[in-house]
Amino acid sequence: MKDHYSFLAPFYNRLTKLVFGDQLMLAKTNFAENLSRKRILIIGGGDGLDYQEFQDLLSGEYWEISQAMLSKAKINLAESDLTFHLGFFQATNEKEFDEVWLHFVLDTMKDKEISSLLGEIRKSVKPEGTIYLADFFAPKNLYQQFLNRSMITFFRIVTNHKRASIPDYERIFLVNNWKRNSEKEFLKGWVKAQVWEKLGS
Repeated sequence: MKDHYSFLAPFYNRLTKLVFGDQLMLAKTNFAENLSRKRILIIGGGDGLDYQEFQDLLSGEYWEISQAMLSKAKINLAESDLTFHLGFFQATNEKEFDEVWLHFVLDTMKDKEISSLLGEIRKSVKPEGTIYLADFFAPKNLYQQFLNRSMITFFRIVTNHKRASIPDYERIFLVNNWKRNSEKEFLKGWVKAQVWEKLGS
């Protein structure tokens, strides 16, 4: 599998901080609580640098499709109790995770792929398990619209992203039987952190 992020990995975190400051990091960590009591599944965590300060509280699994990003995550989160996996997440049908982190990863996937992933996650989380989503939503002003189009174009060219638009997270999650119970907005609502809980078994 070709690593489309190998070019970006060395400076990806610095680039996002240059454009967005700490806002994306804050979205990723806003609902990170009671970590020592949770077994966490992190999908598409990138280089893991934004989780470094509380890595000693993290246990569970870390999945990433980029070898370059995964290699950096292993270094940045070396003091965690996470196991690191290269590739697309596959459920084992054992409901072992308390929480799943989907941080700035779903905006790279087509709707059907998101629904399929939510199905795999459903097999893997405990009955009271939750999803912690952090991602871009619809831009709120002309500047954000311009930046949003520029980012999508850049990532479609450089990393072969499949999407040309922001997913309708609310619709997709609801159709797949997830209910939102918490939300925090960043960048005037362009970025949101949300917690979703399972409906049914």
